[in-house]
Amino acid sequence: MTAISHKRARIGDIELHYAECGAENEELVLLLHGFPEFWYCWKDQLPVVGKKYHAVAPDMRGYNLSDKPEGVKSYRIRPLIEDVIGLADQLGQEKFYLVAHDWGVAIAYAVAIAHPERIKGLIVMNGPHPYIFAELLNNNDEQIRHSQYMAYFQNAGVEAEMLKDNAGWLLDWTFRDHLKNGQMTEDDINAYRAAWAQPGAMTAMLNYYRASPLVPATEETKGKGSGLDPEKFKVHVPTLILWGEADHALVKENIEGIEKFIDNVTVKMLPGVSHWVTHEAPETVAAEILGFIDGLE
Repeated sequence: MTAISHKRARIGDIELHYAECGAENEELVLLLHGFPEFWYCWKDQLPVVGKKYHAVAPDMRGYNLSDKPEGVKSYRIRPLIEDVIGLADQLGQEKFYLVAHDWGVAIAYAVAIAHPERIKGLIVMNGPHPYIFAELLNNNDEQIRHSQYMAYFQNAGVEAEMLKDNAGWLLDWTFRDHLKNGQMTEDDINAYRAAWAQPGAMTAMLNYYRASPLVPATEETKGKGSGLDPEKFKVHVPTLILWGEADHALVKENIEGIEKFIDNVTVKMLPGVSHWVTHEAPETVAAEILGFIDGLE
């Protein structure tokens, strides 16, 4: 088993904490977590990928041990893109592979669209393409219903609700069932509680939602269209999509027509797997990451 080590990188005005395996290997693989996770969601994949590649999983800005710049504007997409490119620069790699889940996917797509020359391959898991998702939030009743939490997270003062009773509500919403069925341990749950309780972390995590222009439509706004130009959301890097079919937050229409936006895409469905793919299918995820990168190499 390749050991996981921890370091920090200064990127512009902030420092990001990251976990890594295989630092001696040449090709860089960056793994981006989503909400409300941190580098730890990749703990089962890092040692496997790190046997052949330099696998690096940062705490995204605002999360866990990374810096938490103040203000909602610090969590808009441009600085998030710059964090990823800056981390690759700090690690000495012009080109790299990008793996992402959930909110990490939003950032990964943005990086691939803005800097296709930097990305050798993209692997996304249960995170929507930005244009498709924006349209679904505007006109798909099921997606609008499932996404009400996004509007809730934008409210002031939600942090206290999320953290009270030892983060009981957040655990119920995310990983309580994984603990019950043995897919996660008490140590895993405590690691998440500790990350969520880092000073300023919960506000920073919610600021991703507060900074996002995407919100589920209301009765007044529904059906008006997102107003986005689909031509600005084309992805021109080889892409693998892994999709847990039992996702409770994202409808399957998020991957329908995806080939209109990604010119080289493979979609693999994971039956019986929910949104939390890295926890529920850790070995499959690691094998798919390796297989895809090996094929491109």
